[in-house]
Amino acid sequence: MFRAGQPIPPPHFLTYVAVEDVDENARQAVELGGTVIRQPMDIPNTGRFAVIADPTGAMFATFKMAAGGHDG
Repeated sequence: MFRAGQPIPPPHFLTYVAVEDVDENARQAVELGGTVIRQPMDIPNTGRFAVIADPTGAMFATFKMAAGGHDG
């Protein structure tokens, strides 16, 4: 979600990649030249995610499902 006043991105697809540790993955992405677009954050009752851009600007999200989370 976006706060009022933030630009709304155009329609697009965002690939999600399952990882064991969203926070560590975000730190590692920065070490390897990427940029964290959306810092790791929780989705209540669902899991944790972050949005990252690789060094060329391609964006993707990392995700870790919460214990007991549902898959659809």
